[in-house]
Amino acid sequence: MDDISSVTRRIQRFIDDLSKGKRGPKMSMDVVAWITVIFMAFLVGGGIYDMLDNPLTMIPGPRGGWISVHPYMGEQTLNESMVSMFLTFCMFAGLLIAYRSTKVAYDPKKANMMLVVGIALTLLGLAGSHYLLVLKNLAARS
Repeated sequence: MDDISSVTRRIQRFIDDLSKGKRGPKMSMDVVAWITVIFMAFLVGGGIYDMLDNPLTMIPGPRGGWISVHPYMGEQTLNESMVSMFLTFCMFAGLLIAYRSTKVAYDPKKANMMLVVGIALTLLGLAGSHYLLVLKNLAARS
């Protein structure tokens, strides 16, 4: 338990140092948040797997032709990975935009628009990820 709290403190101190300009150029918390979102989408979408394993872009289908969704749950193609990263980015960005809409108190129209865009991006990412899993199950059956 002690190790987790010390790692959390170090990460928080690093982010604070970035935002204050003590480590490299001074960055606003918005920039740090967006860099974190992009990095998390890269990790969750399988970026490290892509770099280490060099997966194929497309694979031959069972009835001829090509498919870009790998039928095995433990593997993925490069196209599937990029789509997964994009959908994960949409989900995180939608949540971040919806959260930022609560900070806009001076302009209710802008706050409502940001909330709608945030919810739409989140739903797009969720629905797309679900559809990608459905495609993966269909590819595994054929």
